Amino acid sequence: MAVTKITAPEGDLLNLLYEISPLEWRKYQQRHPEIWADNHFERVNRSEYPPYISFRFEDENKAVIERLRQAVENYPGKIFWVLNEHKRDGLPGTNWTIGPSRLWDVKEQALKLGLTPDQYLAQYEPEFGPVAYDDLEGLTKHIRQAFPEVPSSTP
Repeated sequence: MAVTKITAPEGDLLNLLYEISPLEWRKYQQRHPEIWADNHFERVNRSEYPPYISFRFEDENKAVIERLRQAVENYPGKIFWVLNEHKRDGLPGTNWTIGPSRLWDVKEQALKLGLTPDQYLAQYEPEFGPVAYDDLEGLTKHIRQAFPEVPSSTP
């Protein structure tokens, strides 16, 4: 199966992760997605919804996960990022998510209001998302430095 390179800037980290080890599944929050509206696609601004990057490796390697975790946790950015693990019930593999720790910090408050954490942040802390998107580029560069054996795909 051919994997399409993500061209949106917030997909750069997923492209890097695929270079480190092939991915079986990937998902991410886009800052400016195209949505279907009135029989055509429109680009919308979703900057207030903080970025996250979710993925599952085809063949997970514990050493790679540990290096990735260390890189994420030691990134000296504007915000604190985390690598969260989600074991799939009854299915093989582990889904991983890299995102701002704030997404998990507000989870309980969001649930009380019937919102997801990203909806909560968009509504109550809309200034957080743009800061996180700006910081994501630095996080991606920092993770690339933690995997120097992976050739850079950028000039």
